[in-house]
Amino acid sequence: MTNGPQIPVPQPVQTDPAKLRWGIVSTVKAPLRKIAEFIAFHLDLGAQRIRIHLDVPDPSIAERLAHPRLRFTQCDDAYWEGKPSRARTTHQRRQMFNAARTYRMSQLDWLIHIDVDEFILSPRPLADLLAKVELDASHIELQPVEMIEGSSDPHHFKRPASKTIRRTIYPVFGEHVPGGFIGTRSPKIAARAGLPNVRLGIHALHHAGQPVPGAALLPGVELGHAHAPDFETFERHLAYRLSKGSYHDRNGETNLRGHLLRALMDDPEPDALRAFHTELCVPTKERIALLKEYDLLRVEALNLDAKVERFFGSLED
Repeated sequence: MTNGPQIPVPQPVQTDPAKLRWGIVSTVKAPLRKIAEFIAFHLDLGAQRIRIHLDVPDPSIAERLAHPRLRFTQCDDAYWEGKPSRARTTHQRRQMFNAARTYRMSQLDWLIHIDVDEFILSPRPLADLLAKVELDASHIELQPVEMIEGSSDPHHFKRPASKTIRRTIYPVFGEHVPGGFIGTRSPKIAARAGLPNVRLGIHALHHAGQPVPGAALLPGVELGHAHAPDFETFERHLAYRLSKGSYHDRNGETNLRGHLLRALMDDPEPDALRAFHTELCVPTKERIALLKEYDLLRVEALNLDAKVERFFGSLED
């Protein structure tokens, strides 16, 4: 087991799936439609409470998506009044502050911290699986799978590949991109509520400033990440991700993907950046066959339009 603080889990814990309550906290900056898809998908999965922090305040979103199991927080100046100024400085710090604050207030059995472009892929109702987690497990890691380009069901998701396999599936860029993912390979966290003196972060549960080891896994559950579902989305978010986001050098460590992307942006070949996205994200028949051969492919029908219609009606009204 990894060295680190051991957190005793207060007993008893809920093991009856009919009574178990789980929820989601997320700090969001996205269009109405994307927020509605994220919420509707997880309400359909059984989330008892979803807390959305609107990083760009917009009361009309909260009004249009009102639902009994949904709570919105407008992260305006009034919200940040009296809170640590440092917590507001970057998107990552705002995420961590909002997640930690929600965790302290939570009356649920489990709280999950994920982003608006992530979807919990589960073969069964999530409460059924959470009810079977080891009684002394403080938290769960949700391992990411990355969405391959596609605007309709079924959606294809790829799992991370070893360097040897990457050379076969992605012969030009795979060797230079860890896992073959253009987004993060780090897990997201589901934490039992009520643990003393812990902080729910982005990729870890923390105690006394240290990650808590011993995370459990849920059989068959992965976190589908729509990091760049099409080239236009990838290109639109690139500047932010290079300067402040997932491609940014951090804590003195070189971000390999970021440096590669900067080189491609400076390449005299005008389609260099698109070639990168095409190789890593476009589901050609050959690439899908290779992913399937190496057991690196997950296929899921998300049914987002139907789920949005079920919970919120037509957003075009």
